[in-house]
Amino acid sequence: MSRKTIRTQRGITLTELLVVLLIISLLSTIAIPVYVSRAENARVNTARQETREIAQAEEQCAILHGFYVPFQILDDLITDTRTRQANQTDDFANEDLSQIFVIDPNRSVADQLTTQFRLSDFSDNTRIRDLVAEWGGPFLNPHRVWMNNNEFEQLTSVEIRLDHPLDPWGQPYRFYSPIGLIGSSAQSTDSSTFNSASFANGRLTTIDDRFDRFAVVSIGRDGLSDSSTGSDDDVIHVFGALITESSFRGF
Repeated sequence: MSRKTIRTQRGITLTELLVVLLIISLLSTIAIPVYVSRAENARVNTARQETREIAQAEEQCAILHGFYVPFQILDDLITDTRTRQANQTDDFANEDLSQIFVIDPNRSVADQLTTQFRLSDFSDNTRIRDLVAEWGGPFLNPHRVWMNNNEFEQLTSVEIRLDHPLDPWGQPYRFYSPIGLIGSSAQSTDSSTFNSASFANGRLTTIDDRFDRFAVVSIGRDGLSDSSTGSDDDVIHVFGALITESSFRGF
């Protein structure tokens, strides 16, 4: 006569379930901060690389054309009226020349504060005329740009020209000169001002004069400038010559 073995299945006790949940909770408290920290470090490293890329693009533009330009100009294409589609191409012809100021890196910035050239000065200035007529861009291929939250194909020419490069936290990179922030309203962190023509128009100001050279700045995770908050999360790449009065003396 054969015997049948009867196996009983024991259920999970409440104590065992609580132990498992406790282990999961402990792992989460360790893993999540590590992940967040690594993600934040990745953003910082990305911002460091991109500030360097923007600075190099400005230097290339200055070598070719003799001027620094607002960041949103750097990715402009060479104008080709044969293939251009109205309001859909980010080329130099879409720029409002009357609104864009340029900076001569070989002159004292303080001297340019009240005598700064605009792109619309091409009729009276040979150097500006050459820049407009012989634009050699793009000098930059930004990874993220402000596009007023619309698809590129739906943008007007006004919106296309306001494609400021954004940092990994979604704020536009800021441009500084040795005397202060560049852009009439570039100190604003409110995204509703980003589509203003004056936000990053290249206008020299004496606001936040914390550098003695030119600089590309991400205002970091907190979305505020370190100079106003006392924090230290800004990502900064300083570049360009230090222009002083002695720089212009022959002996």
